[in-house]
Amino acid sequence: MGKKKSELVLVSWGGIGDAIVCTPTLRALKKQDPQRKITLYHLGPKHYSVFKHNPYIDSLRSLKTATLLKHPAHFYKYLHKRKHRETYNYLFFQPVAPTHIYQKSVKNIVADIFDLKLADDKVEIFLTEEEEKSAKERLSPFKTPVIMHVHSRSSQNHHWELEKWNTLVESLPEYNFIQVGNTDEQKVEGAIDWRGKSTLREAFALLKYASSFVGVDSSLSHATNAFGTKGVVLFGDSSPVFWGHDNNLNIYKEVSCSPCFYYLFKNKCIYNHECMDSISVEEVKQALIKQVESRDQSEIKTVHLDYAKS
Repeated sequence: MGKKKSELVLVSWGGIGDAIVCTPTLRALKKQDPQRKITLYHLGPKHYSVFKHNPYIDSLRSLKTATLLKHPAHFYKYLHKRKHRETYNYLFFQPVAPTHIYQKSVKNIVADIFDLKLADDKVEIFLTEEEEKSAKERLSPFKTPVIMHVHSRSSQNHHWELEKWNTLVESLPEYNFIQVGNTDEQKVEGAIDWRGKSTLREAFALLKYASSFVGVDSSLSHATNAFGTKGVVLFGDSSPVFWGHDNNLNIYKEVSCSPCFYYLFKNKCIYNHECMDSISVEEVKQALIKQVESRDQSEIKTVHLDYAKS
């Protein structure tokens, strides 16, 4: 008999963005030992949307009793996880606030759990051909579609004033701002309202084929990194040192009391929200123009290269 294949059992944790930033580590773990089976238990539909079709995961399962009952050994060890800590590896990278002990991206902090050094920290989300085709068709009527996501469920202090978003849209009438998110999020005047009209995976696909992205530190700002979409992300109580990506222009004022996310968490800022209020519409506008033009030039260059090869 051959040697039994080893297994690594992982459990996802946190919000959508927390799941997304774990994907570089999943890739590194599989490359470290291609023969090892990686089983990942996810928290629910949103995490499933992030990890769906990921080739580095051999078995993607819901962390629900009904699912665990189908795998008695895992269920037993989960019930007695204090005794079997070696079985379950939680992708929980914030037991201590990263801002207290690190000065690097959370993508690399996740890798620290497994004593890995990432050769490539780009996140990955795997779309189907059908999902990509649908996104391209939906965006085809628009000349310069910019996906906009202005809300974060992690912290109210992530938010920029609605009036500033309204002014930004008004100042760039040549762009097609498409607001995505949930229906309970504030509507930006002048933006095309697709709130509640896209699943999470559909929103990911839209990001891939949009001209740009603009928004706050949120799940979709992290997803841009998977597709190299050049976006503009506003940071206030959180820092781009930890949560930023190099495909985006990350606007951060670095006021004396920021980053304060791990101190205030979901509580309201007590210092008049200076970190976000000091970000002007004009600087966001100029950053967005730069990103859109940069994307346009890169697409022209790609077309020329493809033409030269033909």
